[in-house]
Amino acid sequence: MKHRFWASYLLAALAFLPFEPVSTTQVLATEPVNQLTQAKPAYTQYMLLGYNETQRRNYRKALGYFQQAERLRPGDRYATSAIRNVTSYIQRGRNRIAFVPGRPGRVRSAGTRGSCFQTGQYLIPLTPTDKEAQRTTAERPTFFFYVPQTSTIVQALEFVLRDDDSIDPLYKGTFKPVGQNGIVSVDVPADQPSLQIGKEYKWTFSMICDPNNRDKDSYVEGTIVRSQDENLSLQLNQPNTDLDRAILFATAGFWEDSLRTLANLRRQRPNDPEVQKYWEDLLDSVEIKEVVNKPLLPCCTVQK
Repeated sequence: MKHRFWASYLLAALAFLPFEPVSTTQVLATEPVNQLTQAKPAYTQYMLLGYNETQRRNYRKALGYFQQAERLRPGDRYATSAIRNVTSYIQRGRNRIAFVPGRPGRVRSAGTRGSCFQTGQYLIPLTPTDKEAQRTTAERPTFFFYVPQTSTIVQALEFVLRDDDSIDPLYKGTFKPVGQNGIVSVDVPADQPSLQIGKEYKWTFSMICDPNNRDKDSYVEGTIVRSQDENLSLQLNQPNTDLDRAILFATAGFWEDSLRTLANLRRQRPNDPEVQKYWEDLLDSVEIKEVVNKPLLPCCTVQK
């Protein structure tokens, strides 16, 4: 009897001990969470959470995460850009997308106005401000310009991209005039050197009215810098629509990428009212709403 009693007691006690397969399963279930916590610092976690909520259009929640990230790294460029832009989404209410430059300001009359233009017409770069360099993630970005109606025949369009380390341009292209008013785009060709991360480049876009007197050119100029945001890259690797990507780029402060994404969508879906609304909201947010309904022209092809 005693043996049977102690055997029963021992079995009952064993029943309350941890069973190895269950314990292993529990460890495996929590492992991804622990890896995320241990592998990524708090700043990175907050930025990723903020981008994720931005993609889901939960802007108030996204703002909280970006503010937490900025507290950990006061003055951080990516966190402060995200805070500015998400705050703008909240304030504008119905706007689907917006962009707030770090240093607002635009000089519409920048550059020389030659004799090509009709009265009150200006060459307009599709950039958020002339006070700071626009940012891009692209090795070879795309530049957009509104070309107005002219009173005389334009002989050519010219785009020049330079860096301060060389007298020769990094890239120079001369293009056939479009013959109508609208938005043209200039791509840096694939056979040209890529932009270096963190380095500013100067560009100039000119309408050549008189090839024998370049002082009569109408031109605009600006700067661009290639940057890399690893947290944004991680978010962009997740499933996203092109409209999601445009919002994420704008939130992170990458104007060129956001504009290029929406311009490509306009070409692909010219009759899509949602795409048009995003395009209008983005341009309106940086005070160039007068070109929102202008056509995207098939330009520019390098002259041979």
